[in-house]
Parts: sequence; structure tokens; C-alpha cells
Amino acid sequence: NERSRQILGEEAGTNLVSTTVGERPDTVSPARINQERFADGGRTLTLPAALEMAERHNRSYQLQRETLYLQALSLTGTRHKFVWNPSSTVNLGIARQTDGGLRGDSDADVSVQKLFQTGASVTATLANDLVLYFDGKPKVPDLTLKLTQPLLRGAGAEIAAEVLTQAERDVVYAVRDYSHYQKTFALEVVNDYLDLLQQGDSMRLSYNNYTNRLFFQTEVNARVGGGLQAEFNAKQAQQSVYTAKISYISATNAFQNALDDFKQKLSLPLGTDLRLDFNVLEQLDEIGLPPVAVSDEVGYYLAITNRLDFLNVIDRFEDSKRKVKVARQDLLPSLSLIADASLKDEFYSSFQPEDFTATAKVRLNLPLDQLTERNAYRTSLINFERQIRTLATQLDKLRDGIRADVRNLERQRQNYSTQLDALKNAEEELLATRERLRLGFAGVRTRDIITAQDGLLAAQQALSRAMVDYHKTRLKLLKDVGSLDTTQETFWLKTNPASAVLIGGNTPGASEDVVPPNIILGE
Repeated sequence: NERSRQILGEEAGTNLVSTTVGERPDTVSPARINQERFADGGRTLTLPAALEMAERHNRSYQLQRETLYLQALSLTGTRHKFVWNPSSTVNLGIARQTDGGLRGDSDADVSVQKLFQTGASVTATLANDLVLYFDGKPKVPDLTLKLTQPLLRGAGAEIAAEVLTQAERDVVYAVRDYSHYQKTFALEVVNDYLDLLQQGDSMRLSYNNYTNRLFFQTEVNARVGGGLQAEFNAKQAQQSVYTAKISYISATNAFQNALDDFKQKLSLPLGTDLRLDFNVLEQLDEIGLPPVAVSDEVGYYLAITNRLDFLNVIDRFEDSKRKVKVARQDLLPSLSLIADASLKDEFYSSFQPEDFTATAKVRLNLPLDQLTERNAYRTSLINFERQIRTLATQLDKLRDGIRADVRNLERQRQNYSTQLDALKNAEEELLATRERLRLGFAGVRTRDIITAQDGLLAAQQALSRAMVDYHKTRLKLLKDVGSLDTTQETFWLKTNPASAVLIGGNTPGASEDVVPPNIILGE
């Protein structure tokens, strides 16, 4: 129960099956849902608030919760087959006799049945003829007990309870998948938020570039008006303004489209005026580029130990082995021990409790046609072979993904370092070019300033992108090795997760120099 509350939430019993909590389904109309799409308003959405809102309202997230809940419901139905199941029937009728008279006919019975995990089945039935009560001749109700125990096919706890075992394991798989989905979904929201911040930052840079081009155009026009430069320089400056304006409009459009997509992910009306918290970029800049001290080999060992979704792959391989055993056992003959005892036709006036009948017998059903069972057995063998290949493939994909993550993280680190130097160089180049133009150096043209401005904008945007990409890759690596704890506050800023400790191997090297290809190719 405690684990269920942790996974499903305190109010999972009702909230999982309705997106409009606390309301009857017949009170929710399509018109109301459509009207909600036109809601507007403004708010500042922080990253923690975005995560909370996504978990509450995202449609895919709710679908995963409902899938888990339905799997748990399926388990309760399977378990119900192995408890005492009562049933009762009452038959009432009137029969016309040959002499034209009418005769009432009625009876009632109550029975309980239980299926045991050994394969045994016990049934107890209590039946009575209600007409005799009205005739004044009541009798002791008929009592029957019956036991059936398979001895070959269907015998044994592993075989008889296979359906229950699989149902319980399916719930475990669903819980693991949901837990892994929670981490994946939280990381998706963080990545989308960071991408939005980066696009917003890029939009600001584009606007600054546009205003700088306007100032430069004014300066060029003054030089042309003073006879210091030719007329075509003014045309070049004007064209530069047009290009910067188009670039800014495109950046604005891209940001607004991405923001609308994010609103849909949070199930917010598109008319909502959403403002983001750009302090997150400053916080990421403050922590720098924290390394992840894990090699691809160590990360692989961590992943097969910590990744809940990968544990499902391993356990499903075990399921396939168990299915082969069950299918093989179904090829055996059906041999059952049947015992029953009954107490019937005893009126109260002559009732003797020791007067009962009992039988015990063995029933053998020889399987003369086993085509269905044979096909099921061969299918289980094929599924087992498939599961072997699936497990091997998943292991290879896991190792390959972690190796790629480690390489990508190092690439992003070097990319950020390079972009930092490139930005410094672009700033110095623009400053030096403007100074040479101001001093009237020969060979310095308006086009040189425009080119330097283009280089500066590209370097600024690339640096902003590189920082966000590094942190996205870092978080992905931590998730892929099973070390990302999304339950922590501001987990995207945590630099030293407890489970991401280097337990062996070497920390991935970060050479400051470019590695020659002959070393990579092993030549």
C-alpha cells in the first residue's frame, strides 16, 4: 500500500480514472472542454512549477498512470480466482400436469468454490427444495463437497499458479515502467524548458544584433553624407539591417511556436500568456560544466543494476523460460484425483448425520489429439529464442547508448570551450575592425564590419546553445546509467549524484588537444 501511494499518489483510487477529478462523467460536456481552450491570462512559470503542472495535466502522463492502475486492477481479478468464490441460484417455475393441474417447482442452492495454487479445486454446495416447506415437509438441505486434484497436467504450484505469478510480475513490470517513465518525462520537461530559455536568449541576441545594425547604419549614412565613404556602403548597411530584422522575426516566430508546443504539453490553453524564469540560465552558468565521473564501462554496470526498465527485460527473459516449462507440462495426460461426499434426501424426522455417501476415483484423460498443445509448446520455444536475442540486443543497445552519451558529453564540453574562445575572438575582431575603420585604415570596408557582426552573433548564439546542450547531455547520461534522481528539488542543478560514483575503470579523458585520426583508427 505504501509503495502504491508513492507511485500512484494519495488519491490514486479515484484520480487515476478521471481527468476531471470529483465530477461525474455525465456532467462533463464537449462544449465545456472546448470553452476551456479559449481561456487566457498571464503567469510566470518556473521550472519546478512546470514539472508539477506537467505531472498533473499532461495527457500522456495521465495515460501512463491509468495504464498502471488498470494493470493493478487486472491483478485483483486474477487473485480473485484463488479465493473462496460464493454463488447462489434460485429457480422458480410452474408445471402443468396431464390432468390439468398446476404444480409449483422451486429450488435454491448456495455454493462456494476455491481454486488452490496446487491446482486443486474444492466446491461446496448447499441446495434445498422450497416447495417442501410450503407442503409442510421440510427436509435437511442437500450438502455436497467435491475435491479435484490434478496429478499430472496442471499439477504443482508453479504450473497451476502460473497465471497468478505472471499477473503479479506484470504489475511489477508496470510499476518499473511507470517509475522509469516518470524520470524520462521529467527530463523531457526540463529539456523543453531549457530549449525555450535558449531560444528566448537567442531571440534577445537577434534583437540586440538588429539594434546594433541600426546604429551602424546611422554611422555609415553619416560617413557617406560626409563624403568619407561611397554610396554603396550605405546600401550594404541597409541590406544588413534587413537581414538582421528578418533573422529577429524568424527567431521570434520559432520561440512562440515552441512556447505553444510547451503549453500543449502542460495542457494549458494556447491563449495563456506564459512568462519563463530566465534565472535558470544564470544558475546553470554559475555551476559551469560539472563532469560526470563515470566511464562507459562503469556506466554500463550501473545501468544494468539501477535501470528499472532494463530489469524488466531481464525478468521477461525469465518469464519465457518459465513459459516453456508450463507448455511442456501441458503435453502430459490429464490424471486427476476426484473425491466427493454428499448428504441428500433426508427429512428432519429421519435425519441421521452419519448417513452420507462418499466416493473417490481417479480420472485419466488420454490426449489423443495434442495438436494445440504441441503448437503451444513449439511457440514457447520460439518465444524463448526470441527473448534470448531481445536480451542480447537490449544489452548491446544499452552499452552503445552509454558509450555515445560519454562521448557526446566530452564533445559538448570541448564544444563549449571552443565556442567560448570563438566568442572572445569575434568580439575582439569586431572591436578591432571598427577601430581600423574609424581611423581610416586602407582596405577596411563596411562589408568587413558586417561580416564581423555576423560572426559575433553566430558565436553568441552558439555559446548559449553549447551550454544548454552540455547540461542536457549530462542529465541524459545520468538518466541512462540510472543515477538521475528526479525527486530532488532542482535536480537539474545537482552536480554530484550519490549513485554516479566511479567504482572502477578510468574517468573518460578530456584531452585539450585535437586527437589525430590515426590514433582513433588505431593506425
